[in-house]
Formats: sequence, C-alpha cells, structure tokens
Amino acid sequence: VVAMSSLAKTTASNLIYRVAVKEDSAKLLDFLFKYFAKDEPCNRALQMPHHVMEVLFTGTVERCLQKPFSTIVINPEKNDEVAACLLASVWNRSDPAGEADFAMGMFPENCQLFVKFLNSMHEDFWKLAPKDVEAVIHREIVSVGTPYMRQGISSKMLTHNLSKKLLKQYNIGGLISEASSLANQKVEEKHGFKTLLSKPYDKVTDSNGNQVLKLDDGTTDMKLNFIAIGALKNLPE
Repeated sequence: VVAMSSLAKTTASNLIYRVAVKEDSAKLLDFLFKYFAKDEPCNRALQMPHHVMEVLFTGTVERCLQKPFSTIVINPEKNDEVAACLLASVWNRSDPAGEADFAMGMFPENCQLFVKFLNSMHEDFWKLAPKDVEAVIHREIVSVGTPYMRQGISSKMLTHNLSKKLLKQYNIGGLISEASSLANQKVEEKHGFKTLLSKPYDKVTDSNGNQVLKLDDGTTDMKLNFIAIGALKNLPE
C-alpha cells in the first residue's frame, strides 16, 4: 500500500537510508499518522477512524520490524525527522494460513470490508507464485512524506536493504505487494513487477449496496504484484 502526491518539497539530497529497527516504532507510527493516513487513497476513501488506523499501523510495524527488510529514511537537517519508510515482512510458503494478513479489530463495516478485500488479494499467492519460490518479502506499507514526494525515494527504498547475503540467508525468492494506488502501480511496473491478480474496487459494497472504495486518484483496481529476486537490478552485496 503506497502513498504519493505533490506539495511543497524538501530536497532529498542528504537523506539517510537505513534498516528500520524496533526502537524506531514510535517514530514510524507518528509518521504514518501524519502522512500515510492522509496520502494513501484507500485511507482517504474510507475516512478511517483513528482507532482503526492504530490497529492496522501498529500490527504492521510490529510484524515488519521483526526482520531486517524494512527501511526508514531520515532527514538529519530537520532534527532527524522521518521522510519516508518501507515496511516489509518475510512470508514463507510453509507459514500457517493467514500469516500475511493485515490486522483487524472492532472496525466499522467499510473498514472491515477493506481489510478483508486487502487480505483476499494475497490469499492465493502461493498457488500463483513460481513453484521454486519458498519465501518472499511482503511490501506491506511504502510511504513517502508529502514534502519529499516525486524525488525517487520509493525507487531507492525498493532495493536498499536487499543485500544478496541477507536474501540468501532468508531464502528469499521474490517481492510481493498489494499495490493500492496508481502511483505505486506505476513505480512497481517501471521496476519490472508483474501483476499476478487484479481486483476492481467497485466490487466492494456494503450491506446497503453502496460502493465502499471510491478512490479520488483514479485507481480502479488493487493489484497483487510480484517480482522474482533474479529480475531485480543493482542489488547490494
């Protein structure tokens, strides 16, 4: 799930990219509430209450920081404020069903329908994945702060923590993503991701028959995207 838009910019020349660790949790949550909550088009369409985002964001941050594949981008010239983040977990073919699911609680109906829709995107992934892939990196949230957008940060974060040594250690065969916005879909397509599954947003309706996800950025479908590790270029050693 990725958010991008264009407002006043802060130049990204001196940003620090590093592995996100558990000590970054509070900083990452603050960042997600400040930017991702407003910039991601599904969040805007749903007008998610704070307690819903808290469950989703906290669950995602906790899961993703257990492995070394998440990236935090810091601006040292602005008191180490967070400029962007990529939150990613490891998902093994042998994991129990639902291991990659996003968290759900006592949510309003529209938010429950969204999370179910989001989780349905990857429920058949292992049937669609190449048979030789045993583990993938699941790109759960990619978010660039509004002042830092349109400067190539998402592209740089894509492979920043994907050292060949780490990928081998975790037996990673590829990357997957539920691409929720046109902006993210274009970034991933540019880098060689292939769409394994596409589901239209207009099929998600509530108990009164109302469409739940009317996105204001022109996105019509959510896409389950995949790229094999061998197709990624310029991986660090």
